[in-house]
Amino acid sequence: MRIARAIVRFLALSLCTACASALADPEPTRVPTTPATITPAPPLSSPSTPTLVPTVTVAPSATPVPETTILFTGDIHLGRCVYTLSQEAGDLALPFRSLAEALQSADLTVGSLDGSISDYNPPPPCAEYHRNLMAPSVMTEGLRFAGFDVITVATNHAKDCGLQRGCVNESFLDTLGHLRAAGLQPVGGGKDLAEALTPVIITERGVRFAFLGFSAVNDGIWAGVATPGTAPFKREAYESAIRQAKTQADVVIVLPQWGAEFTGRRTWLQVNGAREMAEAGAALIVGNNPHHVQAIETLPNGAVVAYALGNFVFDQEWSDGTHFVIQGLMLKATFRGAQLEKVEPIPIQIYDNVQPRLAPPLAATQVMQDVADSLTMKPGGE
Repeated sequence: MRIARAIVRFLALSLCTACASALADPEPTRVPTTPATITPAPPLSSPSTPTLVPTVTVAPSATPVPETTILFTGDIHLGRCVYTLSQEAGDLALPFRSLAEALQSADLTVGSLDGSISDYNPPPPCAEYHRNLMAPSVMTEGLRFAGFDVITVATNHAKDCGLQRGCVNESFLDTLGHLRAAGLQPVGGGKDLAEALTPVIITERGVRFAFLGFSAVNDGIWAGVATPGTAPFKREAYESAIRQAKTQADVVIVLPQWGAEFTGRRTWLQVNGAREMAEAGAALIVGNNPHHVQAIETLPNGAVVAYALGNFVFDQEWSDGTHFVIQGLMLKATFRGAQLEKVEPIPIQIYDNVQPRLAPPLAATQVMQDVADSLTMKPGGE
């Protein structure tokens, strides 16, 4: 209920601004067929920056406690049009330029890689019919520039291997190696099941934050006892891993890939899984996969779950013209010591099939309405 009221307040405050500026809101261009001219982005101080509404708060402590901010993004895919347009612009960090200040200023920045990063085969070109999401290793330059610290690889495209078939685990293992070489820590996958279930633990301002990733999608690439792959979204696996991480860290954060694609309706697997992970000790759960924003809520024990943040860097403008594939959220979580103090949804919109920016007022209102609507929908499916 606290979250629903917060979202209603957001909508009430932003609707007037949105209506006044509706005619001025820029529309994203269609998929370019010639080298793209990237539209200049507004500065982060732009008046179009949406008002941010905390969804969870706690009483302030009498003793000053260090503050840590963690910024989460939606799905990131660096191949296909994202790579092609970045290469044509001569700037492999192009996808992250507009939001670099926000990404770099967080104490920790966390993303979800929906694809692979490998030079095993040539990457697919900028075309809708290519559904293989492998990017070349040079695209780690953008992730490094943006300041990402942790990347979950527990996604269904983690073993994609480009235009030619034939790889089994090569592109996946390449992805882990390229991320580490760029100074990022992959989570949710490994050379075997034990490594896939191992948390990434980062100490920030004296607080130990543990990150875990799990994928409920594409069980064919789950890790085995002696085979590489992603961490399986199985109750016995995530509950055990969370409890173990809780003995090693002060805060456990889980990054699941789950839910049905292209819908704001959560599944029962998401709803039940979130409750089970929170009961096992997760303080914050940030999901992805639907390519559509979904609900944010506070669970009975105080844990917060953001079911899906939508797309962040993704070339899906062509997907039947719907707005939601070019819109999403960043989620800023603020901790006081080991206590989650608040979370703030930050609406974004993707431009030119390559670059996310702060959403203009009308789009920001639409994103937050989608989040509110998701919270009111009865879950369906598995």
